[in-house]
Amino acid sequence: MSATTSPLMMKIEACLPNMSHAETLVARYILEHPTEIIGLSITALAAQSGASEATVVRFCRRLGMQGYQELKVTLAQDVVSPIETIHEEVTEADSDMDVLSKVFASTIHSLEYTLHILRKPEFERAISLLNGARLINIYGCGNSASVAQDMQHKLMRLGLRASAYSDSHMQCIASTMLAEGDVCVAISHSGSSKDVVDATRLAKSRGASVIAMSNIGRSPLGDIADVRLDTASKETSYHIVALSSRIAQYTIIDSLYSALAVRRHHTGQDQALSLIEKALSTKKY
Repeated sequence: MSATTSPLMMKIEACLPNMSHAETLVARYILEHPTEIIGLSITALAAQSGASEATVVRFCRRLGMQGYQELKVTLAQDVVSPIETIHEEVTEADSDMDVLSKVFASTIHSLEYTLHILRKPEFERAISLLNGARLINIYGCGNSASVAQDMQHKLMRLGLRASAYSDSHMQCIASTMLAEGDVCVAISHSGSSKDVVDATRLAKSRGASVIAMSNIGRSPLGDIADVRLDTASKETSYHIVALSSRIAQYTIIDSLYSALAVRRHHTGQDQALSLIEKALSTKKY
């Protein structure tokens, strides 16, 4: 289905006469850049269209939607073919091995690009904050929840007091217990997950430092972060569920774990690691 025959695009055009000037700016930008919108955060769309984030939300509700994420999902279903929603470069003509090769190539590209755009001062500051934290809360919803759990596991093996939360209510409750000297790690590929952003903002108001893991580009989460560990992948143009970028996030976490292990060994903070490894040895034959 082409963008011009998309039910959503037709609805936007039909609603244009009743929109405010600011909403019209958003509508015109979406009509002219339908596939680009799928990869933009609400902050980026507001900036590109010359409107505000509040206007984008009002525009979505005028169309009968709960918010911007619903608009992106609907737009992706309307203007992107099913095969594109799985993987940008995979086509229906590809063999199984072609698909395998393309997915691997995309993931390798994402890792290389992420390494290129990661800033050394940000990475080093993240290590220092995590190493000195009293408590570490890690937030991730949906597809990011498993990434948050992986980070908790690795940090706990180093003896750090880390907890991962995927439930929005628990995230808010946990945020109220943070204080200065604590760290909140927020994981969201889009940087626009409302539950994660709200809980992270609460954590920051309590004095905690914020480390954000999201895709490159401006986003609500990035705007409140003290440290940004960005990923970058070609899939952003189409994918609602990020694939290769999640591998990049896992790799960043592995890098943090390894760097922390080295630093804690040099400073004599690795006693807990030995005790944990000894305790876990009883779990294997």
